[in-house]
Amino acid sequence: MRYIYLRGLQSLRQRLLSSSHIYHESTLPISRSHPLSVWAPQSRFYSRGVGGFPSTPGQATGPKPQRYSRPTNEEIEANVIQLVNENGQLELPTLKNNVLISLRRDSQILVQLDPGGAGRNTVCKVMNIKDLRDQERAKENTVRLAKHAAKTSHKQIELNWSIDPHDLAHRLKKLTSFLEKDKTVEIVLTRKKGKRAATAPEIQQLLDHVQSTVQAANAHQAKPMDGEPGKTLTITVEKKN
Repeated sequence: MRYIYLRGLQSLRQRLLSSSHIYHESTLPISRSHPLSVWAPQSRFYSRGVGGFPSTPGQATGPKPQRYSRPTNEEIEANVIQLVNENGQLELPTLKNNVLISLRRDSQILVQLDPGGAGRNTVCKVMNIKDLRDQERAKENTVRLAKHAAKTSHKQIELNWSIDPHDLAHRLKKLTSFLEKDKTVEIVLTRKKGKRAATAPEIQQLLDHVQSTVQAANAHQAKPMDGEPGKTLTITVEKKN
């Protein structure tokens, strides 16, 4: 009787396994590369990252680019800092993290003023975010205007050693105009290909014309001449202060 009962249980178990959607260990697909490994989703677009979290190949893991011209908040590397108070005085050293916790992130930001060094702590200041952005914009405008001024404040005039009198008069008039507008002018005297070589008296006469024009415009030579008369010579002139 017990034998018949056990045979019935075994038959029932086999029927359940054959009809159930539950995978039995022996029915799971086996990896060809490793006979003992159980099938798992494999894809070159999916892999397990650090701590078991999914990661994607090529995912950026480096530090974020600095947002402002000076390090702010978590960008500040020092752990111990000194704050500058509203009176411009240094407070006692404190932990950076304590300052970050106390910030009102919607309106305040911690800005590094001095990275510090040997025996000196990093100096920081808690600023209003709007004020910092205004400072950054003003700094960018200053740099942009300085670059623009550098491009527009320097002019260049080229003269051939054997230049004809009419062309010379036109170029010297332009030189005077630039100097009256407080421009720094670079006068390049050179010999052009296909032109005859100037004689020594012509070279000296041209230099005299340039010098008299500069003096008449109340200007002077800004730096030593560069080059050689009769070949290529550069003279930089500017208005006297």
